[in-house]
Amino acid sequence: MSRILKTASPKENGPLDSRVVVGFYHAHLEYKDQMALRDVSFTVDNGEFLCLTGPSGAGKSSILRLIAMDARPTKGEVIVRGMMSSKMSRRKIPTLRREIGFVFQDFRLLEDRTVEANVEFPQLVVGIGKAQMKKNIMRVLTQVGLWEKRHRYPRQLSGGEQQRVAIARAMVNSPKILLADEPTGNLDPVTAQDIINLLFRINDGGTCVVFSTHDHRIVKTFGQRVIVVDDGKIKSDIKRTRDTNRNFSLTDRMYEPEAPQTGPKSRPESETMHA
Repeated sequence: MSRILKTASPKENGPLDSRVVVGFYHAHLEYKDQMALRDVSFTVDNGEFLCLTGPSGAGKSSILRLIAMDARPTKGEVIVRGMMSSKMSRRKIPTLRREIGFVFQDFRLLEDRTVEANVEFPQLVVGIGKAQMKKNIMRVLTQVGLWEKRHRYPRQLSGGEQQRVAIARAMVNSPKILLADEPTGNLDPVTAQDIINLLFRINDGGTCVVFSTHDHRIVKTFGQRVIVVDDGKIKSDIKRTRDTNRNFSLTDRMYEPEAPQTGPKSRPESETMHA
């Protein structure tokens, strides 16, 4: 059973509402050659696990870019942790970025540095002391199950292990929001299951997770709140009234053939999120 969520306006549920960590208010985003987002409005509460889904090129990555303020809306407003896109200056961007962790489909690890050094890097950027840095590295690498492999290089790890390093790097500064852009897109179902379970554990610790995927199996199985994006618009925003079954495994269906696709092909993904 599900219900359609009502979209709040800034006056109803804006930055004065302490529950809201992300707010989109009639946001448009236009690139040089196309309209990426059209009149997008929704809010995300503190500690929520939100699944963004839709075909390639629908606008999912553009939404994540606006949350990170890697792009600014052409029209409308985006508010993240009380910071308004219309009033965001370049010098305030680092302050916002400390509140946000990023995980990408292609890992984006530093190939010439060890696991430990990859996780260390975001802390160097914000000036964490050495003693605290070591504690943070031990904490997050233990959380993702890779403390024993801290001296290895990315090329010595499997795809799933590299993604777990990327998640550890994203979480080392204890962000309030974790943005995961197709984090299971390059992984097999067994490994994808491990990554989803890890994201759930992070969410259970109080971090708001915004998870982007076009995998309908993940959406149907684990999506508690699901926003469907299509052609730059929000097609639906649905929250299930009952908890999703986290004991269900994607591997139960890993040998099922994919249903044949019909109809016109979706346009290629044109927007990319920058670190």
